[in-house]
Amino acid sequence: TIIRFRNTGSAITSCTVSPSLPSGLSLSSDCTIRGTVTSSQPRTSYVVTGRNSAGSSNANIEITVITVASGTVRLSGTITYDSVPFKSGLNSGLDYNNISKKKVRGALVEILNGSGTVLAKTSTDSSGAYSVLVTGTSVKVRVSAQLVKEPSAGKSSWNFQVKDNTNANALYVMEGRLAGLGSSGTQTRNLHAPSGWNGSTYASTRVAAPFAVLDVVYNAIEKIQAAQNNAVFKPLDIFWSKNNTASAGDPRLGQIVTSHFDGTSLYILGKANSDTDEYDSGIIAHEWGHYYESAFSRSDSTGGAHGTSDMLDIRLAFGEGFGTAIGAMIIDSPLYRDSLGSRQRQSFGSDLEAQTPDSDNPGWFNESSVFRVLYDIYDSENEEGDDIAFGFTPIHKVFIDAQKNTEAFTSIFTFITALKAENPGNDDAIDAITAKEKIAPIRDIYGTGRTNRVQNANPLYSELSAGGFVDIVTDYSSVSSAADNKLGKYNFVKFEIPASGRYTFTIRQIGGSGNPDPDFYIYTGSSSEPVAFSEAEGTTDSITANLSAGVYRMAVVVYNQNSGTRFRITLN
Repeated sequence: TIIRFRNTGSAITSCTVSPSLPSGLSLSSDCTIRGTVTSSQPRTSYVVTGRNSAGSSNANIEITVITVASGTVRLSGTITYDSVPFKSGLNSGLDYNNISKKKVRGALVEILNGSGTVLAKTSTDSSGAYSVLVTGTSVKVRVSAQLVKEPSAGKSSWNFQVKDNTNANALYVMEGRLAGLGSSGTQTRNLHAPSGWNGSTYASTRVAAPFAVLDVVYNAIEKIQAAQNNAVFKPLDIFWSKNNTASAGDPRLGQIVTSHFDGTSLYILGKANSDTDEYDSGIIAHEWGHYYESAFSRSDSTGGAHGTSDMLDIRLAFGEGFGTAIGAMIIDSPLYRDSLGSRQRQSFGSDLEAQTPDSDNPGWFNESSVFRVLYDIYDSENEEGDDIAFGFTPIHKVFIDAQKNTEAFTSIFTFITALKAENPGNDDAIDAITAKEKIAPIRDIYGTGRTNRVQNANPLYSELSAGGFVDIVTDYSSVSSAADNKLGKYNFVKFEIPASGRYTFTIRQIGGSGNPDPDFYIYTGSSSEPVAFSEAEGTTDSITANLSAGVYRMAVVVYNQNSGTRFRITLN
């Protein structure tokens, strides 16, 4: 038996337990309980006290020792996998000359007999170790690429599985051989997942890949639990396959376009000599960050193609910037790297500690600026202009509350406004971090004082009142591309409904040429789904809806437009 307690503070230097542990169990100085009990005992409560120079803390545990059947064996072992690191240098690929063995942490371990019946199950601990009592003759050990903790009132729970989307969504497993248990009372069986690399190519099954993916998720769970120890994670399937390639089509054939979260599941690239991401921990953690937003908070991101120098819609800029930032937080490294090419010898990436160059358009509309601001708020490396080391807990607190429920569209404005409110006295230090990315002090959730483009500019949010109107001027975008996710393609409007009732919204062309086609979407509260919308054809759109009293936001987009076309929005 091995029992370890999760410690979120400094290292434990001494430990005591009261009352004394059952015969056969011992307590080490780091509060780990080890041993094999020698006699049965009823359920007994124990208090374990860990101490260091900062003080002490208690943990409660109950231990029941049942009678062990004759012929029962203590089966234990360690589960490991091959991990392939990056070479030094931001733009260097994977280093297959320095493959190391890493522990498979938290994975489901099952003991099966010859007919496939599960005789016992457990999970590996933080050292990749497992230990179970098994009664039988011949058994084998099966390890699944699954992290699972069953639901329990007031406690954390999760179920993350790595599956093969090109093989009927089969769960990845690794099995040992069927062998006799013997008669000694104890037996050790270790399992190792090899990479399949033979020095020049993947020549055999890439058993390690799903466990490498799983290990990033283990880190993510630890990060969230340190901030909220009763966090309940929504179940998530993570699809990786050696056939997953950067092409559009049928995911069942591996055509997944890119590593991404589709709102329900994660898909991870796996095509060798092209783009495979199982060892790109920052990429996996980035996409898991999108799951985190969906499971614990809210994202209004429009999605779509984006680059680190693009001037993006504020919703997309924040969503992608946050994904990269939380990825770096999960792996505790500012280096965000993606391997690709022949033999995975190339990579590209970003250093989150480096300031965004002017050539990359730093600002509140830039995902690079967003991820650097967020990472500077988190990390303990305080360079010039960065006097904050908040860690993850204050960030998590903002996401599960203010960011989730903000009345504006999710952006760096909603996040920074809430962070300041939750951490009074730090406004100047936070402003200094945003200033490094050429972002003027943020005072409210609407980004007051900003405009959505240089030419034909509107306020970032125009204001509309019941019984009134507001005029907006449209443009293709802040950049030459007319893509819907670039800054300026959408115009935002905020308004308040004074009393519940039926309200009519109309948008019509009042200036300019051509036959533009406006659409609009109305949102309120924490939902990313519109409560009303109009996508009618023509130069005028109108909709009547039953709305409750409250604050609302509107996104307006115009197609087939000419630059400088004017529209009037009325609310009656």
